[in-house]
Amino acid sequence: MPRLLALSVLLVSYFLLGACVTPQSVEPPGIALQNVRLLEARGLVQMVRIDLLVSNPNDFDIPLTGLDFDMTVNGKNFAQGRSAAAVTLPRRGQASVPVDIGVEMLAVLRQLQAVQRLGKLDYRLSGTASLDHMLLPRVSFDRTGTLSLRRDGGGRRLQALES
Repeated sequence: MPRLLALSVLLVSYFLLGACVTPQSVEPPGIALQNVRLLEARGLVQMVRIDLLVSNPNDFDIPLTGLDFDMTVNGKNFAQGRSAAAVTLPRRGQASVPVDIGVEMLAVLRQLQAVQRLGKLDYRLSGTASLDHMLLPRVSFDRTGTLSLRRDGGGRRLQALES
């Protein structure tokens, strides 16, 4: 009888562990630039809100605990950002993460002149996302795309086109 009990426990454990998530079955979240808005200026620094769209391709929620990124616009370093926002990425869903950063006014003016001249800006967004998941604690990302200038009710806003 003790052998039968031990064998039963081993079989149940095997099947339960087999159903668990493995590192190979966890897909990293996708990160894309959703839009960029100019906020107030503070001396020689222009405050900018960058909205990042983070998507979760997995069948389970993933808590996002932070983002660190560098943003290049038209091949020139534009900004560095960091967010400690705690957001739960719903299973097979998306969440928007706004990040307010300060950018040198001269860099903003150069890029605004470029967007008026070209009607669009090419960007690259790269960095890491910190996740509260034991199999996927940090994920690197590198995304390129194009921004176009749109007018909305509150003024001007740079919005990402499909990349």
